Amino acid sequence: MRLLVTGASSFVGAHFCRLASREHYVYGQYFSTPLRLPHIQPVRLDLTHSMAATRLQELDVDVVVHIACKIKGQPQDGEDVAAAALRENQQMMSSILSMKKAMVYASSTVVHWQSDAPYVQSRRQDEERLMNSGLDYVILRPSAPYGPRLRNHCPRHKESFHTLTDLIQRSPVVPVVGSGEYRRQPVHVDDFSQAILDCLAKPSLPNRGFDIGGKNAHSFRQIINLLQIELGVKRQVLSIPKSLMAYAAKWMPNLEPSLIRAIDEDELADPSDLADYLGWTPRDFSIGVKDVLS
Repeated sequence: MRLLVTGASSFVGAHFCRLASREHYVYGQYFSTPLRLPHIQPVRLDLTHSMAATRLQELDVDVVVHIACKIKGQPQDGEDVAAAALRENQQMMSSILSMKKAMVYASSTVVHWQSDAPYVQSRRQDEERLMNSGLDYVILRPSAPYGPRLRNHCPRHKESFHTLTDLIQRSPVVPVVGSGEYRRQPVHVDDFSQAILDCLAKPSLPNRGFDIGGKNAHSFRQIINLLQIELGVKRQVLSIPKSLMAYAAKWMPNLEPSLIRAIDEDELADPSDLADYLGWTPRDFSIGVKDVLS
C-alpha cells in the first residue's frame, strides 16, 4: 500500500514508519522536527494551515495513519495552550478527512477518563468525526507507548519513559505527581505498530475502535520500580502535590496543567478485544522494559 503517516517525526510515528516501510511505500508528514528516516518519503506540511487539504490531495495514497496530535498549541485570541491544541487538532483532522481515504487513527485511552480536559475532548471529538465520516477506519487507543530510542532520530518532545529513565539514572530522588498509585498499561511501540500493520493486512478495516495496552496494568510506582530493577539502582520516590506540578507544568514543554490535574485517573487498555481480532497479545511491560534502556 501507499501510506501517509502524520506525525511521522514523533516517537510513535518514527517507530511506525520504520516498520511500515518494510512492507509499504510511506509518506512521512512532519512540520517542526526534521524527518531523517531511511526509506521514507518526507512531506513537510503544517496540517493546521488552510492550504493543507489542497496539498494532501496531491498525494497518491491508499490509507492515512493519523498519529499527529498536540497537547499544547499556539494560542490565539486569549486561548490558553490547551484550548489552542484542541483547535489545532480539529484543524488537522479536517485536513485529513478531506482526503476521503481510509484511516487508521491513533487515539488514546484518555477517552475513557472522567476528565473533560481539552486534550481528552480532542481525542473524543476526533473519534466521533471519523466514525461519522462514512470512511473505512479503525481506531487504536494505546496506553503509555514505550520502546527504544531510534538512532539518528530525535523527536522534538522526548518520550516520557526515556525522560523517566534518565531521571532515575541521574537523580537520587524520583518525583511522582500525587500518590503514584494510578495505573497504566504500557504498550510497546513495536506491538502498537504491528497492530496497525496487521489491521491493514486484513481484507478491510473493521470500522470500530480497540484499546491496546500491555498484558497487565502497573501503578506508576510499580513502573518506576521495574525501571530501577533493570537499571540496577534504588532511588527514593518523592510525592509532589498535583496543584504544585500543575502550576509548574505551564513552563514545561511536555506537560499540560489540565492533564496533570487528571493524572490520578487510571489509563487502562484491556487488549483482549484486539487480541481476539488479531490473534496475538502485546507483551507485558515487565518483559519489554529493557528496550527503554537501549
